[in-house]
Amino acid sequence: MVSFRGHRARIPRTFTSWEVKEDGQDEKSFNRWTNRDIIPAPPEERNYTAKGYFGFWIAAAVNSSAWSLGSSNLANGLTAGEAIGMVLVGSFIAGLIAFICGEPGVQYHLGFPMMSRASFGMYGSYFVVMLKCFVNFIYFGIQAYWGGLAVKVMLSSIFPSFQHMANTLPESADITTNQLVGFIIYIIVFTPLMLVHPTKYHRLLYWAFGASVATMGGLFVWAVAANGGASVLGPKKSISAAFRMLQAVSSVAGAWTGSSIRQADWTRYAKTKRAPAINQLVTVPLTITITAMLGVFATSAVYNMYGKEIWQPIQLLEFLLTNNYNAATRAGCFFAGLGFFWSQISVNLVQNSVAAGMDLASIAPRWIDVKRGSLIMCFVGYLINPWRFVNAPGTFITVLNSFGMFISPLAAINAVDFWLVRRRNWKVPDLYVGNSSSIYWFNWGLHWRAFLAWTLGIWPSFPGFIVAIGGWKSTNGSWLKLFQAAWFIGFLGGGLVYYVVCLIIPPVGRPYVKEYFGNEHHEVIEGFPESNSGVDTPQDVEKETVVTSLKGAHA
Repeated sequence: MVSFRGHRARIPRTFTSWEVKEDGQDEKSFNRWTNRDIIPAPPEERNYTAKGYFGFWIAAAVNSSAWSLGSSNLANGLTAGEAIGMVLVGSFIAGLIAFICGEPGVQYHLGFPMMSRASFGMYGSYFVVMLKCFVNFIYFGIQAYWGGLAVKVMLSSIFPSFQHMANTLPESADITTNQLVGFIIYIIVFTPLMLVHPTKYHRLLYWAFGASVATMGGLFVWAVAANGGASVLGPKKSISAAFRMLQAVSSVAGAWTGSSIRQADWTRYAKTKRAPAINQLVTVPLTITITAMLGVFATSAVYNMYGKEIWQPIQLLEFLLTNNYNAATRAGCFFAGLGFFWSQISVNLVQNSVAAGMDLASIAPRWIDVKRGSLIMCFVGYLINPWRFVNAPGTFITVLNSFGMFISPLAAINAVDFWLVRRRNWKVPDLYVGNSSSIYWFNWGLHWRAFLAWTLGIWPSFPGFIVAIGGWKSTNGSWLKLFQAAWFIGFLGGGLVYYVVCLIIPPVGRPYVKEYFGNEHHEVIEGFPESNSGVDTPQDVEKETVVTSLKGAHA
């Protein structure tokens, strides 16, 4: 405790101990596999209603990324109708994946890391978590950079000296001095939020809903009104239209599959079982599509007025300040910048920080909880120079596709394992036992069926990925076309391979049965289910000790 003028400030536990051990836990319940943040969410933490999930998906979908999808696909060669149609298809797929992958959270109140343990094995889940965190680092950095641009817009609107600040950075830095100042301010504001537990975010998301809708709607109305009416740009390229459409669907599905696959990290906090469903299946496609549609019309209107296609809305505000620095423009850009800043705060909370925090907690639960994991994600995302990923629409599309290529097989394998192979039956206590007595140990903690399916799911798209990022000059256009369809190839191919292999050589543990942890309901049944033989084995005793001790720590 720190005292100042009679007031006491409590130092967060995150900074007072190397370990994240809870009071009442012993060495058997607090180990390399277990801590408070990765066991089933107890009833008192389940406070997200349908309204809370609506705010969640507004924050995740009504933002600059969704705005850019339609307009950046216009620049990539689609007509307006094709771009919006493909965004709708891709976002519906993303919502369906969210529903499928969110069910373990609804049913068992467990998050994505436990889904990965069930599918890939106790040690194999480390690979899944690190791969997904790598994606989070990049995506978080991109959103943080755009949040920094929003800060720069606000400061430029208030202070003419900031707007005209001399750039002291070299051109190779790909960022200007005042943009870097905005990025640093975003870091200062966002990082302390990592010390807030995710169960307390739902009220913040209500405000994010209002800010996001007002900002996007206001920018659209201004663009259309200033243009004297709506207009739509034509495509800039006329070749390979079918594959451009396929690429659009793949990029949309790939961009949001990253958050959809981790829906269990949030549905574990659902107050009722059906609270997330309507938002996953309806709110997701509608909000992403409407936001992208507004972006298409606004981008087209700006092009008619200024002769420039500005596909990123915050960069549009920068452009307006540069070319029309008067009182009205400054006032409008300030409030729009404030709305986008709030949007970039909320989207990083719901899509990146909590998920990465839980994932990293599952790797080293003795030393990392969700708060420390979120802080690690922040620092890595800040240091990767994220502005280099968003220099041009083509680069933006390539980055989104690369996300989908690596993540879509993971989504398919997790979904097939939970819904088709195990028929939604988990032995939850086995997810916290790191030896061969757990049915999720497989072979040395690795599930070879899942790794085989993932490898076969990505290999057709990998040469095209190398070509797309400039690492290989190939005259064979087929590789690039396969990369454009990376999400479909990875999801359908990886899921099919995994299901077939499991039919031929089933994973251990059949017949698969439900076995709960014990803290899922208010009416907690003390003890542990008896073994089938009626005699407790040493492994049964170990599992019971772990579960009972964890329940005691939560009491």
